[in-house]
Amino acid sequence: DAKTTQPNSMESNEEEPVHLPCNHSTISGTDYIHWYRQLPSQGPEYVIHGLTSNVNNRMASLTIAEDRKSSTLILYRATLRDAAVYYCILRDHSGTDGAAAVQYLLGGEREGI
Repeated sequence: DAKTTQPNSMESNEEEPVHLPCNHSTISGTDYIHWYRQLPSQGPEYVIHGLTSNVNNRMASLTIAEDRKSSTLILYRATLRDAAVYYCILRDHSGTDGAAAVQYLLGGEREGI
C-alpha cells in the first residue's frame, strides 16, 4: 500500500506563500496525488490533485517531483481562513488510499494533531 508522510505542523505569516511538503516514496504509476483540507468543525474539502505534472487552480498549486516520490502544495497568499489540517492522499483507480495530515497554522501558534 502507498503511504504518505508530512510534517506534524507548519506556520507562516499572513499574505505569504506556504509550501506544504508530502513524501510518498512508495507511489505507484497509477496513483494520483490528492490534497484536501479540513477547517475546524467542518468536513474535508478538496483542494487539488495531479498525476505526473504540476497543476494550478485558484486556491493553490501542486508541484510534483520528476520521480513522483514527493510533492508540495503551495498556497499562494495565506490568510487566517487557510488555517486547517491539510491531507495528502494517494488514490489509484480502485479508490484505495493512504493518507497523512499536516496541521497548518498562522501567526506562530503551534499545536499537535
